[in-house]
Amino acid sequence: MIAAAFSRALQRALVEDPDFARLRGAARSTLACLLTAGVGVSWALHHDETPTLAVPGALFAMIAPLFLREARWSSWLTSLLIFYMCNCATFAGATALALQPAQRDAGALLIVFVGILCQSLGARAVGAAMLMLVSFYLGLYLHPSPTRLKEMLTAMAVVPFIVAFVGRVVIPMERGRAPAPSFMFALPHTIVAAKARARAAVRYVAVHVTGRQTERPLSTVLAHRFHRLAWRPALVATVAALLAILMGGELSEDRSMWAVISTFVVFLGTTSYQGTRARVIKRIAGTLSGAAASVLLITVCGHQAWILVAAMALSVFGWAYYILHAYARGVFFITMLVGLVYGQLGVAIVPLAELRIEEVCAGCLVSLAAALLLMPSTTARAGAVLARE
Repeated sequence: MIAAAFSRALQRALVEDPDFARLRGAARSTLACLLTAGVGVSWALHHDETPTLAVPGALFAMIAPLFLREARWSSWLTSLLIFYMCNCATFAGATALALQPAQRDAGALLIVFVGILCQSLGARAVGAAMLMLVSFYLGLYLHPSPTRLKEMLTAMAVVPFIVAFVGRVVIPMERGRAPAPSFMFALPHTIVAAKARARAAVRYVAVHVTGRQTERPLSTVLAHRFHRLAWRPALVATVAALLAILMGGELSEDRSMWAVISTFVVFLGTTSYQGTRARVIKRIAGTLSGAAASVLLITVCGHQAWILVAAMALSVFGWAYYILHAYARGVFFITMLVGLVYGQLGVAIVPLAELRIEEVCAGCLVSLAAALLLMPSTTARAGAVLARE
């Protein structure tokens, strides 16, 4: 009976994830996060520091591997460096703005606008935006002193190496390297051959930078990408984020970014009112169930640290496995993880869960209202297409 159940589960997993790409991605995020948290917490305790020193690095190690998808070493390392620089710069900037409400709110709106605007540029842009938003929240919430900030950034210096070790050595990327450019095999024995090689090299660099197999001028490609940017969703998401800041601030000044983050993830990848409504329903459902699960675990197992650590690891894995493919389940796991982490830090779990639900619902409701008023409808769009035909 156990064998039959295992066989059915394996067959279902193969149907949902035939190449086990999601499984490998979730394993990378989980292992990198656990290693980073372990190293950071051990270092903090050894130097008589609080465990929160490891939080920024652990979150970076959890999120970044999901968006590091390039098979080529150079592109993969470029993305990792971009993520790391964006994360550190945003965390430091949020720390500087933590006590300045107007600048703080403006920074959050700017990140939401740019993140939604650039989502069509690929995983690198989405990953950078997600990391910037999360690190901005951490900077506002932790608002470390200048000395503490230096210690946190110093502790984060090891994180890219851990992520690289996990993502390229322990669980390497899938083999799918692009063929080497032809100019690498040409030996310029003559002036003509040398010129041909130079032209091929320039063309290859242009293709690598723009990401398109095309010989159009770079200005044309950039103009095309400018028009491809998600202008309307970005503007709508920014309006919703502004309303979320106002509503979330009334509920809690320290946790208002939860409402802003909800507006960001609700509009990420959606282009219509119906799509936004579906994301809102899934986010609220995942938040309610995740908050209930975290309260239950903290209440029942609050004095058994190893059980809670195992539940945190499971939450990281579940979030990484489901967030890009089954959104409600991903939200369930990330909500449970947030509750477990705060519970371990000594925060009262029941008021925290209630506040989490209120902030998320506030962000979702203003997002739904903004989408209803400002986003197009799929039925209207389909009618316009039929009218043109």
